[in-house]
Amino acid sequence: MRVIEVGEYGGPEVLVETDRPEPRPAAGTVRVRVAAATVNPVDVWAREGLVQALTPGLAPPFVLGWDFAGTVIEAAEGFAAGQRVLGLLPWFAVAARGIGTNAEVVAAAPGWLAPLPDGVPFADAAVLALNGPTAAQALALLPPLAGTTVLVTGASGGVGGFAVQLAAAAGADVLAVAAGADDEAYLAGLGAKQVLPRTAPAELAAAVRALRPEGVDAVVDAGLIGQLVLPAVRDGGAAVSASDGATPTAERGIKVATVHCEPDAPQLRRLADDLAAGRLVTRVAAVLPLADAAEAHRRTAAGGLRGKVVLAP
Repeated sequence: MRVIEVGEYGGPEVLVETDRPEPRPAAGTVRVRVAAATVNPVDVWAREGLVQALTPGLAPPFVLGWDFAGTVIEAAEGFAAGQRVLGLLPWFAVAARGIGTNAEVVAAAPGWLAPLPDGVPFADAAVLALNGPTAAQALALLPPLAGTTVLVTGASGGVGGFAVQLAAAAGADVLAVAAGADDEAYLAGLGAKQVLPRTAPAELAAAVRALRPEGVDAVVDAGLIGQLVLPAVRDGGAAVSASDGATPTAERGIKVATVHCEPDAPQLRRLADDLAAGRLVTRVAAVLPLADAAEAHRRTAAGGLRGKVVLAP
């Protein structure tokens, strides 16, 4: 099968298309023919060697990729041959075993998978598979949301966009930070009560306090602003970061946490059903062939995308 390997740590040029043997059928795994796999910022960081502390025992060459959608190859572990699925692969935990979703076939544990309803494009499902659970698990680290005010940074991105929708559906008043003026209507459509234009991180808290002088009850920092976002939060509030490197130091009684997304098959199934029913929406910036992984990384690293870049093996 074709895979994209990281031949050495470095820029996008270190990504190499090569052949590896397909994983064989084995007890406790489901073989999935991958139709779509998302390129996320964490893939860029891994390619650059910035997450080596989280992947002991891993050395190039290795295969990247956390999320995917495709079809089951043969019946296994409760899944039928030809069944459409989406999956979240816990890459930090399994990368040293040579597993990644930038490949034509993935051998997945059944707990990583959920059925994908008919009608949902594979690319949309792949974007959901990591970003949706990350948002849901970040919100679960906050106090009950109904009747609270929640600030979401990076709201135009994958995790942030889902956090806006899920928080609004749970009854929170959401303040969303847009990447640009053209995103304001989009975020309002996701359920944001107020949309703040993107500004310098040092100015964000003042902009929030101008709207909510008492401060927000909580923040989901998908934009990885870090310590500078904390002044926007009221005393005794809560903050969740999407990355350890951007987790602020607690102050004023604010509870601080970092979300570490883990596979949760029932949760993924609920999110996929919501996507199919139109209760969740997502954006795909581009679908590129697997061979164009380097270009996908360049676009992701450059930022400014409206949606995710997806690879189609």
